Amino acid sequence: LPFAEAAGPHFLCGDFNMFQRTDCTPEQWDAICNDADTRGWERPPDITEAMGELHRRGYQDCFYMSDDHKNSTANGLRVEGMSNDVQTPGATLWPDNPLLRIDYAFLSSEWGQASARVKHYQRLLVDASDHFPIVVDLQLSAAAVPQTDTAAERTAPQLFAVVSGDDGNSM
Repeated sequence: LPFAEAAGPHFLCGDFNMFQRTDCTPEQWDAICNDADTRGWERPPDITEAMGELHRRGYQDCFYMSDDHKNSTANGLRVEGMSNDVQTPGATLWPDNPLLRIDYAFLSSEWGQASARVKHYQRLLVDASDHFPIVVDLQLSAAAVPQTDTAAERTAPQLFAVVSGDDGNSM
């Protein structure tokens, strides 16, 4: 995270292999705990240590920032196979038996509500891998664009994304 934080405002997304109870309905959380019991595993904590660290550093979960969640409707963006997640973000792992949300998109604390708006955050319910992909429709305000002296130097703000593979290595 220090490398990403040194880059300034950034977008952090990928397979984090972490979760939190607040992403689940009570029924989903019961299913997660029952799955752990069935496998002889320890029941999961309400929030993983890694997720707690992101919260402490001020990262904002794009689902909870999204207009979809705030307005309880996923109107506007239509992509084939798109979910209609508005109350909770929905599981991203195991399309054949979705149970856990471990794929996330975050905005760093430097992106305030005035400079970045998450219009949509949805899962694509397609069998592309062992995870459902997520789509984030992010709108950046003109104030977020760095001001420079020449038109050639004017660019949109840089978005820095880190995506982890199943082996835990960053790509």
